[in-house]
Amino acid sequence: MEQKGTIKWGVLGTGNIVNKAGRGLQLSQHGVWHGVAGRNRENGEACAAKFGVPTVYDDYQGLIDDPEIDAVYIALLNHLHMEWAIKACRAGKHVLVEKPFAMDLAEAKHIHDAAAASGVTVAEAFVWRFHPAYAILKRHIVEGRIGEVQQFIGYFSFVATKSSTRWKKEWGGGALYDIGCYPVSWSRFFMVAEPETVDAWAVWDEAEQVDRRLAATLYYPGGRFAQISCAFDMGVGTGFDILGTTGRISIRINVTPETMTIESLTNGTDRQEWPMSRFQMFAQQADSFVESFRDGTTQPNSVGDALQQARILDAMFTAARSGQRTPI
Repeated sequence: MEQKGTIKWGVLGTGNIVNKAGRGLQLSQHGVWHGVAGRNRENGEACAAKFGVPTVYDDYQGLIDDPEIDAVYIALLNHLHMEWAIKACRAGKHVLVEKPFAMDLAEAKHIHDAAAASGVTVAEAFVWRFHPAYAILKRHIVEGRIGEVQQFIGYFSFVATKSSTRWKKEWGGGALYDIGCYPVSWSRFFMVAEPETVDAWAVWDEAEQVDRRLAATLYYPGGRFAQISCAFDMGVGTGFDILGTTGRISIRINVTPETMTIESLTNGTDRQEWPMSRFQMFAQQADSFVESFRDGTTQPNSVGDALQQARILDAMFTAARSGQRTPI
């Protein structure tokens, strides 16, 4: 096995996500955080000083052009994901793109095609997959604790400040892209299938024209369905319920700057709790990504998964705007 340090990471972006993702790179087993580039050199220097990153670049292109960089973590605003993912692919870098992977399916396909043409690996950074509770809960379902899964109910909300970049339409803002993508992805994981059609409804922010609330029903094969909701103007709440033919699992997710604790209640009596360092989740995500292109292992958040997620989000927006049930 290759030793820690053989893979050199470069990070594009210096926003809040870097406080967790960057620390995760430093804790990972298969790489080191070698360089960072911000919107300007001053931002990059501040980030490098905070985390002890050895190399700062004048701009994003400078990082991508550095032959020392093996893999790029894109932590930029949503509307910049496609441009810089494609440039990184063309420079021969493997690329881990923070969620959402792209602004729509067309952009996601462009990233996929650039990666394929360059022979590099790309993936969507969906760090929830690296909390052990999800695999444990799926095992409980396989063991038959709630029978056959028929319905999923997921929600994610908080109050976003008006100064937040999340409200900027041109930057890829809105509740679905930022937080609604999680319950969509959770539903796919526990249904072990893909939805076929969707109904959706949204409340649009009058000033910014982004979705501040969105609710949807995803219809899965066999008469099963998922109901998901997200909001930027409701109190903090994150969790989901999985309903089966004989029982129910209820999940609540509690987050601090350093930890994510998942609490479960199965069939009203069996309580369990799984705390985990958020930094370790990002470290495991980085290691899984490196293993995928270094050793050829299969990772849960592959580019194929990212394309399907983008396809579903597109259909949800179409349904919300048209008021019509939309095929996926």
